[in-house]
Amino acid sequence: MNKIKKVDLRVIKTKRAIQNALITLLDEKEFRDIQVQEIIERALINRSTFYKYYRGKSDLVGQLITDFRTNYQKIVRQRFESQNLRLFMQKIAITIEQHRALILALWKINTKRHHLRKDMDLILQDAFLHYATQQNPHKDWSYQAAMFATLALATNQYFFEQEKDLPIPAVFDMWQDIVDIAKRNEG
Repeated sequence: MNKIKKVDLRVIKTKRAIQNALITLLDEKEFRDIQVQEIIERALINRSTFYKYYRGKSDLVGQLITDFRTNYQKIVRQRFESQNLRLFMQKIAITIEQHRALILALWKINTKRHHLRKDMDLILQDAFLHYATQQNPHKDWSYQAAMFATLALATNQYFFEQEKDLPIPAVFDMWQDIVDIAKRNEG
């Protein structure tokens, strides 16, 4: 039994090294310009080890996106089921912060097959629509869902790129400030 755990830990460490190598390379160049050999060299593994886990760089990215997207969907679903929004948002901020480098790296990839930012946008829109429709089923919430997703992702990106922590729950006040400024000259 212990031998299995040791093997699993080695697999986890190897996959993490491969993933970190890709993330580092995405900071330096476009996805299309990255070669598997570069990932192998950065991860300090051999070619057969890489191909033991992935069919190529696209498969690597696909697995990363699928894993993250699955976890993100769960988190977003929990948000709209939570009774305490502020507490939940503080919890989600910690989770998102832990994946900052991965998210920023994967957002740089936008191909027919790989498009994490678009996926996250749709997840947020769907969750917002589901929640809002429960509150008022007779209203068309499509616009608000699109704006909510756009604002949430832009907020994440801004603070990630500034290398600052997400200021939860103050971010809601910041969003309200936007509305307040826009409404000032109304009338």
